[in-house]
Amino acid sequence: MDSPPSPRSVPSADFVGSSLTRASSGRGSLWGCFLPFWLGAFSLNLAATAAPGPGASPAPLRFNRDIRPLLTVNCISCHGPDAEQRKGGLRLDVREEAVKRQESGSRAIVPGAPDASELIVRLESRDRDEVMPPPKSHKTLTVSQKATLRRWIQEGANYEPHWASVPPQRPPVPGEKAEKAGNPIDAFIREGLRGGALTLSPEADRATLLRRVTLDLTGLPPTPEELRAFMEDARPDAYERVVDRLMASRAYAERRAQDWLDLARYADTCGFADDRKQDIGPYRDWVVEALHRNMPDDQFTIEQLAGDMLPGATDSQRIATGFHRNAPQAKGETYPVEEYRLKGVADRVNTTGRVWFGLTLGCAECHDHKFDPVSQRDYFTLFAIFNNIVHLGSGHTQGGPVLEKPTPAQSEAVQRLEEKLALFKTAPAQDEDRKAQKKALEQELQKVKSQILAIPVMVELPEPRQTFVHIRGNFLQRGELVEGAPPKVFLSKEERVPGNRLEFARWLVNGRHPLVARVAVNRFWQDHFGEGLVRTPDDFGLHGDQPTHPELLDWLACEFVESGWDMKHLHRLLVTSATYKQQSRVSEEHLRLDPKNVGWARAPRPRLAAEQLRDQALAVSGLLSRVEGGPPVFPVQPAGYWGQRGLKDRWTDSEGENRHRRTLYTYWRRMALHPSLELLDAPSRVACVARRPVSNVPTQALVLLNDPIFFEAARSFAQNLLRDFPGDAQGRLRAAFERTLAREPTPEEAARMTAFVQQMLSLPEEAEGSGPRPAREPFSPEFRAWTLVANALLNLDETLVRP
Repeated sequence: MDSPPSPRSVPSADFVGSSLTRASSGRGSLWGCFLPFWLGAFSLNLAATAAPGPGASPAPLRFNRDIRPLLTVNCISCHGPDAEQRKGGLRLDVREEAVKRQESGSRAIVPGAPDASELIVRLESRDRDEVMPPPKSHKTLTVSQKATLRRWIQEGANYEPHWASVPPQRPPVPGEKAEKAGNPIDAFIREGLRGGALTLSPEADRATLLRRVTLDLTGLPPTPEELRAFMEDARPDAYERVVDRLMASRAYAERRAQDWLDLARYADTCGFADDRKQDIGPYRDWVVEALHRNMPDDQFTIEQLAGDMLPGATDSQRIATGFHRNAPQAKGETYPVEEYRLKGVADRVNTTGRVWFGLTLGCAECHDHKFDPVSQRDYFTLFAIFNNIVHLGSGHTQGGPVLEKPTPAQSEAVQRLEEKLALFKTAPAQDEDRKAQKKALEQELQKVKSQILAIPVMVELPEPRQTFVHIRGNFLQRGELVEGAPPKVFLSKEERVPGNRLEFARWLVNGRHPLVARVAVNRFWQDHFGEGLVRTPDDFGLHGDQPTHPELLDWLACEFVESGWDMKHLHRLLVTSATYKQQSRVSEEHLRLDPKNVGWARAPRPRLAAEQLRDQALAVSGLLSRVEGGPPVFPVQPAGYWGQRGLKDRWTDSEGENRHRRTLYTYWRRMALHPSLELLDAPSRVACVARRPVSNVPTQALVLLNDPIFFEAARSFAQNLLRDFPGDAQGRLRAAFERTLAREPTPEEAARMTAFVQQMLSLPEEAEGSGPRPAREPFSPEFRAWTLVANALLNLDETLVRP
């Protein structure tokens, strides 16, 4: 967890703009070789470190921008918060510690006197036994970087708190008229680009905009009817009306729920070796319903973390606590129950850290965090808050309590059988026949009860458990006894320490936490722009990325809180901005000056998520079923796939409408995710996922071209085209492009497709198709040709990415 970030390329220093460079909290050109270690580090604030103009004095260095990155990459792992790993008793991340006299009599930093500072002496030493960083660390500083540190000490060695530890304050929108004239987001982005060679790209054409925003907000493509209606709507707010229509749909909530379920590590199984089924679907449906109703994010948080502790908690609020019953949990008698219970508690702590703090709290389970000011004791005080959930031991659903939700028929059956069994108490079964009758009734009752939904929920113990620091993370080695509390770094002296889950949940969303709102709006930005303003969405700590536009991030965080934690308001603000509506065309200037698009001078083109690739194919083909909620479904999967993974149970393909429902409702097995989803980078959800990895490998193309799900969609697509446009090949082709890409084919595309169709028509007719179900109708040359056309369209790069 404490390993350095992976390298990332850095754009040219030609890309310099006044606020863009400031917004990066970026690093100066003097330490360019360390830039690759700082993801998203694009702001090259040359004003701070470049040679000044004639007669000008260099601008003072800033700790967060110019110095902290150098210390974090090279020094903090040995001279930081982790007391056990700290070398020589020296701590460099806190000024009071860095400037005090050490036992040796030296001082690492003597403000104003670099030559008297042991830090500089060691950095510039030629003695391998004295030089820092030591050669075995494989870390080196350039001459320019050493000069930067020397200059910083000469200027007084001023420190600044880490940007993410300071509560956000709403900054003014750049330009007095900007806030009234348009979307404030655009004012911040334009300010960032000012002074550089790039500006916002022109607005995308209307068809592209409609397809982009419809895919983004609902996960589905626009229909031809929706496209025509938008193209014909001349009202100045036509686009905004589309946004409002989409956000009012349940499809919007289903798309947003998909991202939240990644965070919630939602799955229909418990994980570990046996990976047994659990009835967690009602939690998924709760998330969709809450997002559809636009539940404020503070309530959304409280109900999931502590809904069971609310006064008069409803079944819905108890189901919401399934958020922290999603942690993988072993079942059965063969596991060490207490060890696996504690693994579940640790997962809750780590997940809470990623989702609401945007921090890697798990690094502090065995030792003080090496980079962030979170001690091991802090970890276990937070652990204590989540350590008081009822645990029923092995043999129960995920080791904890459940909320039973019988259907009316099941309730009636249970009552009837229990009444019959009650008769045996008044008239005991003495003869063999009556004993056999009683046993049969008991078996029938047990069968009915086993079919009743048993939804994993949280229930708080009446008296809290004792929680100890686990020495080196070993639960068998108890250290200090601790009480529940958040990490000290987030607590002000005057506020009451939240000690249980409900108090903690309310404290998280009181609007004063420095991270919660920032982390949330950063994920919203990532939803629509492919990357966040902070490109490490689950690490806002010292080793994470600096925000590309810190003032914009803080403005959005304050807007979110002051809007009443209105999630739809924030999403609407983002997708109605000129920044969002830009063209996605990449020019030579973009590639030269800002290849990673950290200035947001063009729209990104992220590949669609695995679920959207399947859902789009089903929607375009006319197969998509819009049945909502309920038990998970089983789309076509290779026979015997679970057995090949060494797992029990059988996958039985769903039939009827369930066969083609949205992928959100697909049965999610952690140890054997549906192979198509796995190959298209969907996560197993063994752990919380704040940002999915995106790969580009040949097997993905094979899935999209040949998987039965996608080929079945191509067949259905072809059938619809042949039915709707009999004898009209050109109309058929226009409709195919319109349904897939929301545009007409270019003359070159039309000519190539027409030639291909003619070639296919010249081939001999086959007796019967060899494709997957539904029923195999005669596979005529015309049907074959248009099936291949449909398959090609569904596999175009333009189809697989957001435009």
